[in-house]
Amino acid sequence: MKHIKLNSLFLFVVFSAMIAITGCGNGQVPGGGTVKYSSGEVVPSGIVIFSTPQLNYTGTIKNGVFELGGLKKNDGLPPGTYKVHLIGETPVEETDQTTPLFAEKYRDPETSGIVLEIKSGQKNRFDIVVEKP
Repeated sequence: MKHIKLNSLFLFVVFSAMIAITGCGNGQVPGGGTVKYSSGEVVPSGIVIFSTPQLNYTGTIKNGVFELGGLKKNDGLPPGTYKVHLIGETPVEETDQTTPLFAEKYRDPETSGIVLEIKSGQKNRFDIVVEKP
């Protein structure tokens, strides 16, 4: 089961990057920020995804910090309004099991409740706060 989850995550990231390639070009602006749990603890890892009906832009969370990119790492994304969701798992020690890093509602752009706007000429830094699973 672990291999299916990891393979699915890999395929999602590759597919998202392929979709983002079609929308990359001039007019992209940088974006990024932090991801913390409501307890104040930083999220150690995972992926934050800014979605429109046509495109997904991703940022890798490392020690609670992420930068957004499309075609190239940290190259930003077009201005606009995005539904945001997060994915990620952590291994359970001494087993082949994993546990999700985020409560289920945050793993889908339609249920996360997070909507953010990327604006031209601004820093576009976001502090995302989520619940643990």
